[in-house]
Amino acid sequence: MDIDSWLKEYKKICKELAILPKLDYEARDFAAVIMADRKQPLAKLEQLVRGRDVVIFGAGPSLDAGVAKLKTQDRKQRTIIAADGATSCLLENGIYPDIVVTDLDGAVRDLLLADRFGAVMVVHAHGDNILQIKALLPQFRNAVATTQVEPLPDVHNFFGFTDGDRAVFLAKRFGAKKIDLIGFDFGDVVGKYSKPGEPYDHKADERKAKKLAIAERLVNEALEEVPNNVI
Repeated sequence: MDIDSWLKEYKKICKELAILPKLDYEARDFAAVIMADRKQPLAKLEQLVRGRDVVIFGAGPSLDAGVAKLKTQDRKQRTIIAADGATSCLLENGIYPDIVVTDLDGAVRDLLLADRFGAVMVVHAHGDNILQIKALLPQFRNAVATTQVEPLPDVHNFFGFTDGDRAVFLAKRFGAKKIDLIGFDFGDVVGKYSKPGEPYDHKADERKAKKLAIAERLVNEALEEVPNNVI
């Protein structure tokens, strides 16, 4: 996928979810101001991903079981990427992610903790999180800023719409040898780590169900031609 192909997909998603692109551009521009002259750890992303086996954790209902499986395996040979709320589950189990892909929906304390332990924080700016971007993006020490519209020099677009599929696109973009997925459930149940304060493993509302369907579509596209496994 190239940027033109992605922007066509993005326009389709905007129609599906009644998203106002204007707000996404505003969020991008706020992020650009914050990130101006800040060194972003893109080289570290490359080092963590290229040629390596990558395990990406989503926040679906199967996350707990998947984390338990990982704890019985050799973690040293793998790069661990957490999609937003999955960060909390990993930390609770003594697993420190190498990369976190987040639009700041997850538990802020855990996101900041992952950053302090050296994770590359790939922070996504969109129209629904402008206030969080203003308040939290400056606090991350290891931040890479992303957008879902046209990129700017300090705000990147690696493609993808939800935290999970953005993490998969990122792993593909930076040359992962293999991508395994844990906690990626595309049914109608939202996992307990998806967003703090929501009921445990509750049924998705209509909008969330649409987002899950979009995520599944994008994940399948991103995984084309990359060895992968859904655990």
